Amino acid sequence: MNVLIVGATSMIGKALAVRLAATGNRVRRAGRRDADVFFDLTQWLNPPEVRESFDVVVHAAADFGGPDDQDAVRAEVVNAAGTLAVCALAKQVQARQVVLLSSLSATYQAGDAYFGIYALSKRHGEELARWYCQDHTLGLSILRPSQVYDDQGKGRQHQNLFYAIADRAKACDQILFDGKRDARRNYIHLDDLVEVVFRVINQRILGEFVCAHPRSVHLSELAKAAYAAYGCDREARFLTEKEDLTDLPAIHDFQIYELTGYHPRIDIKEGYTRIRAYREERT
Repeated sequence: MNVLIVGATSMIGKALAVRLAATGNRVRRAGRRDADVFFDLTQWLNPPEVRESFDVVVHAAADFGGPDDQDAVRAEVVNAAGTLAVCALAKQVQARQVVLLSSLSATYQAGDAYFGIYALSKRHGEELARWYCQDHTLGLSILRPSQVYDDQGKGRQHQNLFYAIADRAKACDQILFDGKRDARRNYIHLDDLVEVVFRVINQRILGEFVCAHPRSVHLSELAKAAYAAYGCDREARFLTEKEDLTDLPAIHDFQIYELTGYHPRIDIKEGYTRIRAYREERT
C-alpha cells in the first residue's frame, strides 16, 4: 500500500510512518521540512505537483493557535483551509481514503471548558473534509484523539501537566493541583493511538471515531500513578484556596476499538513506568 502522510514530522506522523513502513507499506512524507513532497498548508493556493499515486492520504498536521489574533488566523488557515487542501491533494493523487487526525476538542461547543480557536478550527476542518470527500467520492476516516503522550516527552509542549507530574514524582516532591476539584482527564499513549490509526488504514475503516483511553482518570490518580512509578510514598495536595480546574467532557464512544479489534493497552501507571524507564536509559 502506498501512503502519503501530511505532517510526517509531527509526533503522531513520525510514529505512524515507522509503523506503516515496518509492515511493508511504501510511505512518503509531505510537509514544509524533511519531506519527500513540499507542501505548505498556509500556501494552499499553490498546491504541490505530485506525479505519484497513493492509496491513502493521512493528515497529521495541526496548528494549536495562541493568544494573539494572528495565531487564531494561522490556526484557521492550517486546520480548516489546510484540511481542504489535503483533501484536494488526495483527489489529485487518486487516493481511495483520507484519514484526518482531528481532535476530541473538535466536539466542544461554545461555553465548554477549553473551547477556543484550536477546537473551532479543527471542527471547521472536519466539516470541510466531509463536504469535499462526499462531493468527490473519497473515503473519509475522522479520528479524534484525546490527550496524547509518549515515553520520550515529545508531547510535552501540549501535555505539560502530564510530564510535570512525572518530574515532581521523580524528585519525590509534592505534587500540587489548583482548587479542590479532582478534575477528570483522558490520556492515550502514542503507541496505542498509532496502532489504531494503522488498523483503520489497513482495514479501510471509514467514519468518525473517538480515539481515547477507555478509562478517564482524575488528577489524584495521575499523581498516584507517577509516584508509584518512581517508588515514592506521597500523595498529591489540592490548593483549595485557588480556582478549581475543570473536568474535560466525559467520553462514552469507544466503537473504534470493536471495529479495529484493538483496545488501548497502556494505562497511566504503565505510561509513567515507561517514561521513567526511558529517562533512566539515557542517564
